[in-house]
Amino acid sequence: MEDLSSLNSISMNVAAPIVASFGLRSLAIPVQTFTTQSEADGQVPPIIALDWLQKTLLQAHQQFAGQTNYGLIGYLGTAEIVQTITQSKLIDDFNLLVVDPVMADQGKFYPLLDQQYLVSLKQLLTMADVVTPNLTELALLTGHQYRANISEVELGNQVAELRKQLKADAQVIVTGIEQEQQIGCYWDTSVSRGTYYLEKVPGHFYGTGDAFAAILLGKLAQQIPLVDAIPAIMQLMQQVVQDTLLAENDLKLGIDVTRILQRNWKSE
Repeated sequence: MEDLSSLNSISMNVAAPIVASFGLRSLAIPVQTFTTQSEADGQVPPIIALDWLQKTLLQAHQQFAGQTNYGLIGYLGTAEIVQTITQSKLIDDFNLLVVDPVMADQGKFYPLLDQQYLVSLKQLLTMADVVTPNLTELALLTGHQYRANISEVELGNQVAELRKQLKADAQVIVTGIEQEQQIGCYWDTSVSRGTYYLEKVPGHFYGTGDAFAAILLGKLAQQIPLVDAIPAIMQLMQQVVQDTLLAENDLKLGIDVTRILQRNWKSE
């Protein structure tokens, strides 16, 4: 469940095929439709149909309740959409629910989002089994001032504060942590924690968070522990970013996920 950005290789356009490439039957529920992403030029008002969303969520619940279900929630875009999903019967049908609290980056909210959205999103996160904020989103969720250069001790303290808002056994993965020329993740499973860093490829790559969360869902559905999943995902995403640069497209159009799909198809 997330937005569909028609002109870009981001959000549902990358998440749905990645999830399907893990052999998971995917029910894609676009919560709103954009012509292009909210940070790009030429945006027109998105299509939002709350009545359709409510009926779709109910129908999905009626069809899939009692089965083994994995859920992935990304950018939702309005407090009303968040509340509709949080209050739906479908939200209780997932054996594993990954929520990427997409709302901010580099110290500020994305366009169209605000504190009201943050409050609604916190309610949704109480349903999640896995939460994947970036540093800005972690700061907003815990009421801290965003700082790009944060120590691992401070990071651990903020994650501990976030955990108080979540299920007792929820897993947290903080993405996009930069140290010198490296970028990495910090994870906390409630019983163990760790970090993993790789050399940073210069640039801002739209859609990497969407792809990361989709691969993570696939790995967790395969019962792969975070200590093994995170390094593998980050190494793959580094290659994806390099492929995107070689393609020489406008970076706001998103990322080249060919390598992800090919790797999963070859492994079947």
